[in-house]
Amino acid sequence: MSTQRRAGTDPPGITAAVLLGAAGAAVAALAGAALTTALPTGAGIALLVWTVNALATRITAPAPPPPRAAAPAPAGDTGRWLARATAAADRLAAHRAAEPQLADAAAYARTAAEQLRRRARAVAVLDASAGTADSRELRRDQHRLEKEAAALPPGALKSAKESSAAATAERAAARERLDELRDVLLATLESTTLRLEAAAERGSIIVSLRAAGDAALEGRLDLTPLGAELAAVQAGLDKLEEITHDLLGEG
Repeated sequence: MSTQRRAGTDPPGITAAVLLGAAGAAVAALAGAALTTALPTGAGIALLVWTVNALATRITAPAPPPPRAAAPAPAGDTGRWLARATAAADRLAAHRAAEPQLADAAAYARTAAEQLRRRARAVAVLDASAGTADSRELRRDQHRLEKEAAALPPGALKSAKESSAAATAERAAARERLDELRDVLLATLESTTLRLEAAAERGSIIVSLRAAGDAALEGRLDLTPLGAELAAVQAGLDKLEEITHDLLGEG
């Protein structure tokens, strides 16, 4: 049997409620109250005592520990592609034992997957720095301020409205540029990952042909297609580096 007690239902609290309720009923009976009145009076006293005891127990009970904060999840836009890039690099690495000629390609794929992860952090930085700014909302504010300024006579208020409109226009243009760079970065991350997956598939084909043991195919195994895919991966990495520099310039 479990020894754990719920708040307000401990035996001492129940006992006290019953005893005081019985005493209340007895006092009411001695005072001349009818049995139909004395019993409800005693029950009411018992209920009141039990309620007070339950509330006191609940209030004095230690508070439960706060829930542990969940670890931040990877960004949805980048996490999926980074996982696929890592899986592709792992596939190439697994082929090294069967085909030693793939060792260099596997090492390169592992490095490329790590570079993709580093470049993808720019997306998280962009999302964190953007805050609540939205280019469409900023453009609406710009147009509102321009309309208000146009309706005012020349003076300090009109100049202030025009200055505010110009500042908002600059913010909107900067936000639009950052959004564009973010979209290009994500698209490049996607295409580079797909190229890395294609390289892993090329490696699988090479291993499969080698495992077939066909003497006619032995001399025709060509690593050129695999090299072409890895060259495309490098081009994607170079593009990501260029985008990162652009982001730093915009920042």
